[in-house]
Amino acid sequence: MNKLGFMSYVYMGWSAEAMAEDARSHGLEYVQLDPKQKLQVMDDEPFSLVRAEKIRTIFEDYGISVVGLSGYTNLLNPNLQKRENKVNQLEKMIDLCSAYGTRFIATETGSLHPTNAWRDYEGNRSEEAWEQLVSIVDRLRNRAVTKGAILLLEGFALNVLATPEQAARLMERLGTDGLGMIMDPFNYLTQQDLKRQKEAMSNIFDKIAGFSPITHAKDSLYDEDGFTTPRVGTGQSDWNVYAELLATHLPEAPLILEHAEPEEVADCLRLIHQAFENVGVAGKVRKSYGA
Repeated sequence: MNKLGFMSYVYMGWSAEAMAEDARSHGLEYVQLDPKQKLQVMDDEPFSLVRAEKIRTIFEDYGISVVGLSGYTNLLNPNLQKRENKVNQLEKMIDLCSAYGTRFIATETGSLHPTNAWRDYEGNRSEEAWEQLVSIVDRLRNRAVTKGAILLLEGFALNVLATPEQAARLMERLGTDGLGMIMDPFNYLTQQDLKRQKEAMSNIFDKIAGFSPITHAKDSLYDEDGFTTPRVGTGQSDWNVYAELLATHLPEAPLILEHAEPEEVADCLRLIHQAFENVGVAGKVRKSYGA
């Protein structure tokens, strides 16, 4: 099965060393890391090359590789000054990729909603918003090319990049130099999709699997609070479908756990293990993380 990793946000507030030690005890081999996160390693200089190299060494000492950086921000922040500040910050993180030992840096595309980047907004579906997004992504992926990095976009059903069709359209327009996608079908699933998950997830894989070097592990949930993507096993997604698609189309891509608390990691891994066992790759699962 896919080798497993985790988002550094799972261990919010932990030092880099404590994070690496606990993650390795679960057999995790990769971390998707936010350079801005407090890790008790020169935290007053989040974009320092020296800090990046120290953090990379700490994880490598525990057998964990930095698979990518988390540069998540609202690329379409309606406050133009804040938008420019965040894009500038993301460019600094692109410059750090090589120091962390990775080529990849991920971000969502965001929303024009005035107060919440994860809420729907009518303006998100306008051609003007789309063209703004294309321009910003082109700027960032050009920066990535100069640094030998690749910008990975993570779509979301309520954001400007909301569908796998849009993701494929963007890749066709801008090309693959310095640009790719995160395979995270949970973000794209609509309420209607949850009634036809095999078809919906297969479509997502058809559209973006060829551009997706990293995959994510979480869930999808629609309730009275709207649309959220909680930890594995707490939503409405069919993990058997996802596991089968991963095994078929992206078996070599790291699978990164997110939206869990440290005490929930073992249970999430058990559920992931079970899903792969259900689709017939149990032996490989056990080999991957010692189950």
